[in-house]
Amino acid sequence: MTIEIDDAGSGSLIGGTGIGILRVETDEYFFRLIPLLYFQPPYFQKKYYQTYVIRIIQNAFSDLGVTKKEPVRVCRGYIFDTLREWLTCEEYDWTNTKIEGTLQHKVEESFNDYIFDLGLPRNFIIHARYAFGFHRLLKWVFADFPNRAKLCKTGWKSWQKWSVVPYESLIYHTNKDLFCLKCGLPIKSNDEITMLKYTTNKEWLVYLHPECYVYPQLKPGVSEI
Repeated sequence: MTIEIDDAGSGSLIGGTGIGILRVETDEYFFRLIPLLYFQPPYFQKKYYQTYVIRIIQNAFSDLGVTKKEPVRVCRGYIFDTLREWLTCEEYDWTNTKIEGTLQHKVEESFNDYIFDLGLPRNFIIHARYAFGFHRLLKWVFADFPNRAKLCKTGWKSWQKWSVVPYESLIYHTNKDLFCLKCGLPIKSNDEITMLKYTTNKEWLVYLHPECYVYPQLKPGVSEI
């Protein structure tokens, strides 16, 4: 029997990170999350998320009855750096590899379900080429910053750099159908809307119903233009 270990969400601004374990021949699957807390100060800087991975793998190996005779294939990602040391100390037969196929799909689906439960709209992920791109997810966060900032990996340097950019709030009538990035409901052509405009790697626009933008909905240290 062969055991595979993979992750999903380590590059997502939103949420924690999912860890998936699969016994290939029997399709036995185990999934757990590294809590978001471990990607926020002060835990992120101390890399406690890597230690938490070991806890997940210990539980998975116990549940699945994994023996040291079974070869273990580990994704090459940095999140497993401490796990690799643990596997060596525990004398497991492990190798680094690129995980593809069944486990990759399973762990990504599990992580997506978790993200949807946090409130991210399904169409925000499903119809996007780079579904978990940092700046694209930051746009969703800016639509309701006081509540959604709590869902972010705030230990990241990219968050600390870009989450404090200033923005303008503009009111005008749209000439096309849109949807509100806070409540998710449609905005009809000719409706009055509030638009937030800001620049990170490029100019971004966030469309909201006027009633969904409650002044002041400002980010720490940022003033409205």
